[in-house]
Amino acid sequence: MSAGQTRRAWVLLRYWLLREYKTRYAGSMLGLAWAFVQPVASLAIFYVLFGLVLAVRVPGLEQANGYLLHLLAGLAVWLPFTDAIGRGVGCLVAYEDFLRKQPMPAEILPAVSVGGSLLAMFIGYALFLLVSVSQGAPVLVTWVWLPALILAQLVVTMGLTMLLSMAHFLWRDVGSIVTFGLQLWFYLTPVVYPLAQVPERFHAWFLLNPIACMIMAVERSVLGLAMPAGTVWALAAWVLLLGVGGAWFFRSMKTALGEAL
Repeated sequence: MSAGQTRRAWVLLRYWLLREYKTRYAGSMLGLAWAFVQPVASLAIFYVLFGLVLAVRVPGLEQANGYLLHLLAGLAVWLPFTDAIGRGVGCLVAYEDFLRKQPMPAEILPAVSVGGSLLAMFIGYALFLLVSVSQGAPVLVTWVWLPALILAQLVVTMGLTMLLSMAHFLWRDVGSIVTFGLQLWFYLTPVVYPLAQVPERFHAWFLLNPIACMIMAVERSVLGLAMPAGTVWALAAWVLLLGVGGAWFFRSMKTALGEAL
C-alpha cells in the first residue's frame, strides 16, 4: 500500500469511527453515557447474584471484595470483545450496497466494529484498576505487562472479527452460529466464576480458550493470581493464530467478496 493509499485509508477509518459513535447512541437520552451504564449494570447484576447471593470467593485474593475484582477483570476483557464480535460479524453484509457503489478498503468495516468497542474497553480497565487500588490490592511490578495484554486483546478481537465478518458474508449461517456460540463461550470462560473453583484436572482445557487465557493473564498481571502453566505461550499462540490467521483469511477471500459485489 502506497503512502497516499495509507493516508486515504486512515481518513476513511477516522470518518467511519466518528460515524459509528454518533449513530450508535443517536436519539438516546444518555448518549455516550451508555458505554458506562451498560458495563456497570452487568457488573452489578453478576456481583449481586454470584458475589452476594451465592457468596462466591476467589482463593488468593485477601480483599473483602475479592470476587468483585475478579469479576471486573473478566468483564473488562469479555464485554468489549463480544461487543466488537457481535457488531462486526455482519458489517460486510450490512454495507454490501455501499461497498458496491463506493469502493473502499473492506478492512475498514471490521476495524470500525473493533474501534467502536474501545470506549467500553477503556471504561472497563479503568474501573478495574481504580477499584483494585481502592480495595487495597498492591500495585505490582507486573502491571507493566497490562498494555501488552490490551494490545494482544485488540489483535485477537480484530483478527476474529475479520474472519467472522468475511465468513458471514460468504455463508450467511455464520451469524446465527456466532450468536449461539458467544452465549456458550461465556460459560466456558472464567468470568463469573474463578478458575480456582474448577477441578484442577480441567485447567489445561482453558488454554484452548483465547479469552480465558487473556483473563487469566490480566488477573496475574494486576492481582497476582496464579494461572495454569503455559498460559502466556497459549495466549501468544492465539494472538498469532487469530490475529494473523484472521487477516490472512480476510485478504484471501477479498476476491470472492469483489466478485459478489
